[in-house]
Amino acid sequence: MPSTATQAPAARLAAVIADVLGIDWTPPTELDWPVVFTSEAADRDLTLYPDRKNRRLIFELSPAGAASGDFDRRLFAKYTPDLTGHDSIDGWLADGDLAAVADALAVILERLIELPLPERVALADPLQTERERLAEQARELAADAAYFAAGLIWSQPVGDDAQRLATLARDLAHTAIRVDELRGSATANTAGRL
Repeated sequence: MPSTATQAPAARLAAVIADVLGIDWTPPTELDWPVVFTSEAADRDLTLYPDRKNRRLIFELSPAGAASGDFDRRLFAKYTPDLTGHDSIDGWLADGDLAAVADALAVILERLIELPLPERVALADPLQTERERLAEQARELAADAAYFAAGLIWSQPVGDDAQRLATLARDLAHTAIRVDELRGSATANTAGRL
């Protein structure tokens, strides 16, 4: 996958990562954030996206097709590039020399991919765990919404931020439904005790 300056930032990064990962990983069909590579042999997904607030790249390794219930089975790695000459991580991704950091990314990804995924933890109280996850997702959504609003105020590109907000909102809605389901079963179990 050759990378050119005319490619979208997600496509440029995906091209570099595809070269690093090799043929064992299937590149994404949609080259937009988040970018997801899949390894059928390892039964894992590798998700990557920019963390605009902290001006770095995030790499997330999870079981292939992981549901929100597998959140505790994910591993993360981060890479903070030298953004000299660029106003933002998006500017660096759009026209920076990504090939120059391929070796550093290869080391990070090799270490991440070699790690075993955490085992699923048997949870004593699934409702409490889902409520904690819901609270964390709400905090992340609020922080990203504030960052999005700042981008609007400063007339910065906000399309990718809006897509990230939509993804976070979908995850939040899914977890909220799960919390309601668990509360419903908890309510049904305690209804006769009032």
